[in-house]
Amino acid sequence: MVFFRVNSKALSRNPTSVEHGKQKLQNSDRTIDGTLVIDLIAVKDKVTFSWDYMSDSDLRILMVEVQNTAFCTVSYFDSSAVENTVKTITAAPDDISYAPFYNSRTASVMWKDVSISFVER
Repeated sequence: MVFFRVNSKALSRNPTSVEHGKQKLQNSDRTIDGTLVIDLIAVKDKVTFSWDYMSDSDLRILMVEVQNTAFCTVSYFDSSAVENTVKTITAAPDDISYAPFYNSRTASVMWKDVSISFVER
């Protein structure tokens, strides 16, 4: 079963972990007398996907899909929902991190501790 898709493209491995959170969009300004006024615009879902190890081909697929457009369609298995359903959101990629890892058994480069966050728009 595929637990993660970005722009309808699945990777060969499912994420090792999925973290759910909320991100507040707010506008703050000061009045003439110095009082801070904060307007809450919206509260959006933030989802972070992590892989312990990822193949080079999977990282290329992921990077191409998040760099082609400002927004991605992300489908994932939402275990935090009451019914454990597949959730689809339109989101902007927020943070991505990865580190190279040389696999001596296969003599190939893999990627370690891959993590990407998406913020719903």
